[in-house]
Amino acid sequence: MVKLEIFSGNPPCPGCVALVELAQRVAAKYPGELDLTVYVGQDGVAKFEEYRLFCVPAAVVNGNIRIEGMCPSEATLNNALREGGLCLK
Repeated sequence: MVKLEIFSGNPPCPGCVALVELAQRVAAKYPGELDLTVYVGQDGVAKFEEYRLFCVPAAVVNGNIRIEGMCPSEATLNNALREGGLCLK
């Protein structure tokens, strides 16, 4: 199981909204293979600090910061997930 954690501001910026939507779309393709957690605003402060993130939006794959400060393309997110061990369809 690959773990994808998404961090968004509250209120979310356009990049945060786009990354959350992208992550949800990708996660829907991999039920049972991809565990998606979305942290919005204060909900994710402890994890945000644990990972030593600087800004949102951000994506962490299996505990490794993969994207920070922008919404990536679907291909970039897929590459990060593949590097994290997800077998892409």
